Amino acid sequence: MGAWRTADVLTAEDVLTRSVADADRAIREAAKLRYPQREPSADDVRRVMRYAKSNEASPELRALQRRIAGGYLSWRQVLLGEAADDRGVKAALEADRAALSALCRGEEPRVVAPEPAPRDDDEPLSFTEDAW
Repeated sequence: MGAWRTADVLTAEDVLTRSVADADRAIREAAKLRYPQREPSADDVRRVMRYAKSNEASPELRALQRRIAGGYLSWRQVLLGEAADDRGVKAALEADRAALSALCRGEEPRVVAPEPAPRDDDEPLSFTEDAW
């Protein structure tokens, strides 16, 4: 009955079995990485909400805050990765990834002051008597 299963076929079956097992293991490991190791605390959520309502937040994060305030999502779903397939969530997380990570670690995000716009005119920045 097993005469058709030559050494090459048996080797191929072993390789396939190992490959499937490796793929299953990789999928389980990837699933662990997709979601945070811990549930966000109430303080984490409060910090993220406060930041999302601030002027420092990106327009994408402010739009997400409005959707959450409207009841379409919750910050818990966003921070746990349960809403990771949502385009608005993806855009907000990409735009404010560093700030949100800092907030969830209990840190305040680093706000980089915008560079002043270059002046095109020749007017002096300060006035002295001889400038007139």
